[in-house]
Amino acid sequence: MNATDPAALRELGWTRYDRARILGDSFDGFGNSLAQLQHFFRDLPPDRYAPDSGRFRRHTRGVFLPWEDRLSWLPNIEDAQYGSVVDYDMQGYNPEFASVKRQMPAVPDAVRTDPLVERIVRFDVAQTLWLGDFARTPLSVGVGCMLLSVDEAGREAAATPNELHKDGDAVAFTFIHLILRDNVEGGTNYIAPPRCVGLLPCELSKAMIDAEFTLHDELDSFVVHNSRVSHHVSPIRQDKAGAAGRRGVLIVAVSPLVKQL
Repeated sequence: MNATDPAALRELGWTRYDRARILGDSFDGFGNSLAQLQHFFRDLPPDRYAPDSGRFRRHTRGVFLPWEDRLSWLPNIEDAQYGSVVDYDMQGYNPEFASVKRQMPAVPDAVRTDPLVERIVRFDVAQTLWLGDFARTPLSVGVGCMLLSVDEAGREAAATPNELHKDGDAVAFTFIHLILRDNVEGGTNYIAPPRCVGLLPCELSKAMIDAEFTLHDELDSFVVHNSRVSHHVSPIRQDKAGAAGRRGVLIVAVSPLVKQL
């Protein structure tokens, strides 16, 4: 089955989307929002738990009620350094921070209520409603803004964990949307079976890798069903010296708010 087929998420446990699939013919109406979102990404704060990693990020959390088609954002936690933060927990699925209770700087209200961000979140949620009781269950929606950036030749910036992984039992679906890619080499995505968690793609035979691809265009996207596949993105490097290499993605995690028995 072609991974861009609408049924691929159900059949394969992952699929890809492009801008036209998400926005239809209305992209021109979101052009200003995309430009503002790209500017926001370039000004993200460094990862507070690894400030020299080349990772920059913010996060927010919401609840979606499918039967009312209503998205509500949760209140943030006041913080002296960042103004506001949100709890961020991968239930031990990130070995680099397994014993750390992390809190990420919050996404400002002006960004999380932006029409483009809301359109993306609503699109993502709609792709999950075929599973179980998702259409009749309050859904947890986590939205992460993550930028990888390098400004020196020979340096790399990597996502965390820097290996094939799943995003935790509590996260059913993870959507990745490319917001910007400037002067970047690398940033290749890999999909593999769940048993490959903890490994790098170079440690696998080609037969063990379900897919290998790179997001290049604005809003190139993909989704994984975490119970059925693992995924990884390779570190980025500068493509050409003299300008920063940047790769920014909007990450949307969708799960039942209360785990189903």
